[in-house]
Amino acid sequence: MIDHAIIEQLKDDVGNALAIELLKVFVNESKKTVANMVNTHELSEIEINAHSLKSSAYSFGASSLGDTCKLIEALVKIEHTPQQLNSLIKTADEQSKVTFEMLSTIIQSAQD
Repeated sequence: MIDHAIIEQLKDDVGNALAIELLKVFVNESKKTVANMVNTHELSEIEINAHSLKSSAYSFGASSLGDTCKLIEALVKIEHTPQQLNSLIKTADEQSKVTFEMLSTIIQSAQD
């Protein structure tokens, strides 16, 4: 779920302390984005949230979550059933919880 090479590259690029702060911001802001995506029925809002989360997820090593958001973003642009979209959003929600927990563990261990 987490591409540790991306996390390590981030630490190399900006330093450990700033990387940890950026990861914290990503987790906190992404939780809001996921909640927005889960709690709306507006396709345009779902698409915007999926696009935003996809980009951020890839940047911070959350590749599986990014892939799911990419699928959501593509699905809203074509004919689909509500069940198809709801299933992907549910998957993204579940992945986000695991992803954010994993990133929180990485953050905690980097601060010790």
